[in-house]
Amino acid sequence: MLASFILVMNATIVSNAQDPVKVERSNNKVVIEGTVYYVHVVKPGHTLYSIAKAYNVSEKEIVIENPGVTADLRIAQVLKIPANSASAFSVNTVDPEDEKNRHVVQSGETLYSISKLYECSVDMIIQLNPGLDIEDIPIGKVLAIPLVKDDKNDLSFNEEGFIFHKVKRRETLFSISRYYDVRVSEIKAVNAEIGWGGPRAGQVIMIPKPNTTIDVFFRHDTIISDTVDLVFLDSLGIEEYNYDEIKDRYYSGQEVFNIAYLIPFNFSEQEPLDSLLKDVKFPIRRERIIEQYESEEETPQAIQFLEFFEGSLLAIDTLTDAGLELNVHFFDTRKSMFHTRELLALDEMAEMDLIIGPFYTYNLELVSEFCKENRIPVVTPFHADDSLTLINPYLFQTTPSYKTEYRNNAKYLSRSYADNLIFVHNGDSSQIERIEYYKKVLFNELQNYSALESVLFKEVIIRDGNMRDLIHALKSDVRNTVISPATDEAFASQLASTLFYKLDNFDIQLFGSPYWVGFDDIEISYIHKLQLTISHTHKYDFEDQNYLHLLKRFRENYFKEPSFNTRKGINFGMLGYDMSLYFLSALQQFGPGFILQLNDFYPAGMLSDYSFERLSPASGYENCYLKYYHFNQDMSVNEVLLPEMPSMHNYLQPAEEEEPLFKWLFDNKSDTIEINDL
Repeated sequence: MLASFILVMNATIVSNAQDPVKVERSNNKVVIEGTVYYVHVVKPGHTLYSIAKAYNVSEKEIVIENPGVTADLRIAQVLKIPANSASAFSVNTVDPEDEKNRHVVQSGETLYSISKLYECSVDMIIQLNPGLDIEDIPIGKVLAIPLVKDDKNDLSFNEEGFIFHKVKRRETLFSISRYYDVRVSEIKAVNAEIGWGGPRAGQVIMIPKPNTTIDVFFRHDTIISDTVDLVFLDSLGIEEYNYDEIKDRYYSGQEVFNIAYLIPFNFSEQEPLDSLLKDVKFPIRRERIIEQYESEEETPQAIQFLEFFEGSLLAIDTLTDAGLELNVHFFDTRKSMFHTRELLALDEMAEMDLIIGPFYTYNLELVSEFCKENRIPVVTPFHADDSLTLINPYLFQTTPSYKTEYRNNAKYLSRSYADNLIFVHNGDSSQIERIEYYKKVLFNELQNYSALESVLFKEVIIRDGNMRDLIHALKSDVRNTVISPATDEAFASQLASTLFYKLDNFDIQLFGSPYWVGFDDIEISYIHKLQLTISHTHKYDFEDQNYLHLLKRFRENYFKEPSFNTRKGINFGMLGYDMSLYFLSALQQFGPGFILQLNDFYPAGMLSDYSFERLSPASGYENCYLKYYHFNQDMSVNEVLLPEMPSMHNYLQPAEEEEPLFKWLFDNKSDTIEINDL
């Protein structure tokens, strides 16, 4: 019997006693090509007529917007229903003194198109422009335009904490943010489609409710040095943090601890796929979105997170049986910033001794700020960016950042300095910063063992799926180490297949990323023949008695085995168990001061180890634990230690030369191969 705990679940209960044919208007809205739609899920008894009546539209409009829809609707069928014109808030945020109520006619514009642009009628424009020849409006003609008056008291935010705003001509993010009293960064955070040029006229964007997000000090595109020293911190106004308030706190060993889990249990329908693909031009990214969409359709994340919850309960049960007294609260964050802020406002939240979660970045920003102010340790299960960890001394990041991963990989790969090193990726623009960082730390390690001018290194960029230049980069007289940080399965599969069929002519070994563990469609024989090596935080060994015992407990309590994995192949149930066991055991042994005692803490029963390191004297802690696994040609997998360090040589350049040591690579164009889209 699982240990008792306080379960706080904010879930919506739908009564079966309601009229089965009554249609309730959905609260979920999406924006597709600038038009706002309701997302309606057909339920038993719904008809085309009843749905049209509920949304105050005609049946014809529904059919037009949903090709293939007939009067015979299917249960669970998803329809997009055009929202009325009031769905997107109609307001011009441009200062009238700046706008001067004027519009210069451009080629191809008509009075009708101009009226639509400014959300006014054609008659209103004609009235303000006496003598206007509506049949012949010359290009360059300056028209007076009526500004639409508004009332900010009419703002109506949905339950997720958003309102839709239709962008007017000459509006900017600054003018919009000033009107709604939110930051520009907050608007951009919830509208990924807004590019460097700002919003487009006619575009509908989401505006978060004021005070539902926070302004993160470090932006994700801020370059942070690997070693953050006190001088750097002082320049940013960040002081060293020593945990003085917990150093002297007495722990009797008999305290009852309050624990909160913030998990997005609430299931909701996905946005239509065409909305998600809007303005996505890169084929690789479109494939990734489609893949994630289909995966979510097959297995909603809410179900995967439930397995994390189940694993956590088993750890809680283990520790309460051992005498640990807990009040455990499970809160449903509903994937909503607005609802997460409401949860943080509860009186009991400030009394927590530990918070685990939430799972989404935009909610973690809120919770991290709350925990920093209230000095509550908070653990993030999936977040792998160190920007929040750098500024919150109470944040524990259990997933190593890409910087930690790449620095460790560079130490491993630099031992292969005599190989033909081929660094291959797909040129994804969103990954450029990571790619450059990977190369930088690799060159820094290579210089310890060889003059960089003598290292064989080639960068191959494959954007169109053509592997021809990768093959040309292989050498027959030396071992070829192919380094691929790929996180995309389609690209990785193509790469592995190409290299496999070249093994007869070349000595090839492959070094991948942790994501390769989660790839299901790559032939396992390819992986072993190519002797894939990866770094990873987890390995599930069927010879490990702790693992077998936990599998048995899952079967006994839930009548199933944990079956859902992250994209890196980490099992949700096992992760929930390990994370809960580690931090709750730390509380049991050290009390609230456990933060200062984790260097030599290895609780029994863990499936994986943690090694937390503080990023700076003012930061929180990041798990830097990584092991390396090698896929052998005999189909076995074994853990490998970091190869012995060769004799180091002093290949440093003269001190007065300030150019980077790896500058030669960028000057030597023949060593960098790029496959163009043409």
